[in-house]
Amino acid sequence: MPDAISRAPRVRAERMILATRVALAMYALFAIWLDPAEPARYARLTYTLHASYLAYASVIAAVLWRHATLGTLPLITHVADIALFSIFQYLTLGPSSPFFVYFVFSLFCGALRWGWRGAIGTAPVVLIAFIAIGLSMRSTLGPVEFELNRFVIRIGYLVMVATLLGYLGLHERRLREEIEHLARWPPAVGVDRSQLTERVLTHACAVVGAGTALVVWEQIDEPRVSVASWSVNGFSVTRHATMEFDPVVPGALDDASFATVGSIAGATVLVSRSGRLSEWHGTPVHADLLPRLGSGDVASAPFHTERLAGRAFFGELGGASAEVLPLVEVVAREIGSSLDQMEMHARQQQLAIGEERIRVARDLHDGVLQSLTGVRLELQSVATSLDASALDQIRDRLLAIERALAIEQRELRLFIDDLKPFTAPKRTAGELAIKLAVLRERIGLEWKVPITLRVGAPLASLAADVEEAIPLMVHEGIVNALKHGHPSRVAVDVESAADGIRITISDDGRGFPFRGRYDHARLAASNVGPVSLRERVASLGGQMAIESGETGARVEILLQPPLREA
Repeated sequence: MPDAISRAPRVRAERMILATRVALAMYALFAIWLDPAEPARYARLTYTLHASYLAYASVIAAVLWRHATLGTLPLITHVADIALFSIFQYLTLGPSSPFFVYFVFSLFCGALRWGWRGAIGTAPVVLIAFIAIGLSMRSTLGPVEFELNRFVIRIGYLVMVATLLGYLGLHERRLREEIEHLARWPPAVGVDRSQLTERVLTHACAVVGAGTALVVWEQIDEPRVSVASWSVNGFSVTRHATMEFDPVVPGALDDASFATVGSIAGATVLVSRSGRLSEWHGTPVHADLLPRLGSGDVASAPFHTERLAGRAFFGELGGASAEVLPLVEVVAREIGSSLDQMEMHARQQQLAIGEERIRVARDLHDGVLQSLTGVRLELQSVATSLDASALDQIRDRLLAIERALAIEQRELRLFIDDLKPFTAPKRTAGELAIKLAVLRERIGLEWKVPITLRVGAPLASLAADVEEAIPLMVHEGIVNALKHGHPSRVAVDVESAADGIRITISDDGRGFPFRGRYDHARLAASNVGPVSLRERVASLGGQMAIESGETGARVEILLQPPLREA
């Protein structure tokens, strides 16, 4: 199938050549019939050869018109045409022959069949044949018949026609490659948004022929600007306040595509607006964005979608002109469409996650939470009904369990509230310390082991995922020590340091099965220690180390920046 598709343009080109060959032969034969004296020598032979050539062209056209598989026939007929055309010109005044157009026809045939290579490859053969005919006839023709000026002009004519056809062939190939690149535009789903944005910009630069790309866009309903830049040295996506790059381009260039000529600082700018070209002078890009575009000329076009509005820049073009602007406009629209699809896909995922969170919250509320409430009330009823002095200890124990269940209920309610989308309350400084204190109380009631907690300076403005993860990590570390080390006490330190947040959980139990200090890499390589805790720490970009001995163990967790919210 691909072979058939690639042959289709060649078949159409060959049919055009077949039809033109027949028409040219008929017209030449008519000209000879109209003025038999024009071929000054060998008039009858010339007439016979042209009639034979018309018959040959008609037969070739009839045979090849319906053939999809051409094989080597185009090359054979191409060589035969050049040979016959040389004979025709030799018999009709050579360099001054009225049938010089046959050689031009050969150049066009080469270009139609094989593109720029066909035109450039045919030109030397035709030139050599034409020059050889002229030189061989110079001694036999008189100065009136051998027109030197026409001979020289026609040589230059052949060279120029071949050059133009070669250029057109290269131009056609470039346009075809651009269309093929656009047709292979990467899909906007299936991978991480950052990776997909990088893939889109890489592909866009290949289409435009740029060395750098810069895209600035904002969501219509969000007061932030996103900036993605790509070059051979790397890729990055950053978010900024709306006013940081305002305006991205001067007002005179707003909603217009443009290309710079010369240095971008104070450049001459070709502006295209609604298909009309004009010139503008100045720096067309915000000064803080200039370093991301590199050197060389720059072309830019805006894009607008249902959810996004922005502009794409392409740098290091190595010679921009108004010719590149339509392509840049198409590519910019494709970039905007891809970004819009990514945004739509992300919102659909958020909606799906929100619906799932609501379902889980409902199940927890109607199931586990109600069961805990019933158990707590039952324990409270049993404890208050015990009044004998011998049962004081049992009553105290039951009341402690009831308090522990109450704490678990509260934590579960908070968890259910957090599952509800877009309703999470704003976190305040000191909230983490309160969560850790509640955690210490709950574990102490459940395990009847003294737990010491020390929280350093207020840990304010932590990122949401970090603040949610710290109590979970502390809980897992304490419970792991109580279950496996059987200590008489556990101490927890949480403090903010210059290199991040340090969490230390130490106990006086039996320690881990290994002895000595293991850093994060060694723990991972040996697969020892609390695996789930190590993986949770690693997911936040942190490091964990364990020091274990016969008199206890010490778990050290370091969560490194960035930890704060933007």
